[in-house]
Amino acid sequence: MDNKKHIVAITALIKNLNGDKFLILKRSENEIAYPSKWSFPGGKLEKGENILQTLKREIKEEVGLDIEDYKEYLKDYTFIRPDGHNVIGFAFLVKAKNENVLLGEDFQDFKWVKPDELKVYDYILGMEEEVKLAFQ
Repeated sequence: MDNKKHIVAITALIKNLNGDKFLILKRSENEIAYPSKWSFPGGKLEKGENILQTLKREIKEEVGLDIEDYKEYLKDYTFIRPDGHNVIGFAFLVKAKNENVLLGEDFQDFKWVKPDELKVYDYILGMEEEVKLAFQ
């Protein structure tokens, strides 16, 4: 029996107030998975939390934003972290209540970008599909 952990990750494509841009974050170079890559905010589902609670907590911790009480499922994904843990992830579309980002310690930078601007960043593969789904 495989005794590796299975991590449930919840990520958010956060639209700005106008709904024409979304937030991307540059991960710290010290992160276990995808160091220095651009990504969406998110994190692990904690015991006893539902998905909206996880989204609100992680977004507040990572970028200091509050989001509306709404989420829209975009897609699921899986990957194996370099430490061998299997990650099962779920991506959701949410909308920010403001655009005053306060970057957490796990990130180096942030940008509000339009869908066609993502391609100029060194982002985690698969994000382009979430952007397409969020802006169709």
